[in-house]
Amino acid sequence: MKRLLLAIVTLLTVTSPAFAGTQTTSSPTYVNQVSAKPPSPSDYDPNAPIHQPDLLSFGAGWSDFDKSGGNYKNIADFRAEYRWGLSLLPLISNYFKSWDADIQFHPFVGFEPDSRGALYGLGGFAGDWYISHHWIFTWSEGAGLWYRGNGIRMGSVVEFRSQAELGWRFDNNIRTTLEFSHVSNAKLTNINPGQEIGGVYLHIPVGLIFGGHSY
Repeated sequence: MKRLLLAIVTLLTVTSPAFAGTQTTSSPTYVNQVSAKPPSPSDYDPNAPIHQPDLLSFGAGWSDFDKSGGNYKNIADFRAEYRWGLSLLPLISNYFKSWDADIQFHPFVGFEPDSRGALYGLGGFAGDWYISHHWIFTWSEGAGLWYRGNGIRMGSVVEFRSQAELGWRFDNNIRTTLEFSHVSNAKLTNINPGQEIGGVYLHIPVGLIFGGHSY
């Protein structure tokens, strides 16, 4: 009987709250709640080199808006381009790495149809001048092959495009720009009427479309 009472007292002592509070408990497990969201451009020092992502660029404009008449004045122009974020000058020399905060050169490819059935496929280089954190000026030079369709007789299957853009760069690296461009064959033939085109661009980071972020 004494043994039974001793066993009951021992069991109650071990399971009582007072006794349990003196025992060592394991450390709680915490869930890491740090977000995996990549930093935005505004998180960085504005004087640091700018990391530009690859861009998908879509544009629309009006051809030969500067001409007073003619059968080909009212032609709508459309663009779709891929602009790589790779900065080319540092590949030539490490000296140019310091330029990346202000000036970068990037390769691009694109195609440019119009409302008269012409099609222009080209590739080249675009130079970005970061005027400020948001304002950006881009000068690009490209060359490619021209299919006339029912459009202007440009005089050559090989055509060149020079283009200037001025626009706004948002914190998520989306850009909107106004553009003016000139297309001609640089006098490869005697027929070289050229085209002047004015329009707008929307540049969207590839990662924002396919990966959910702008880097």
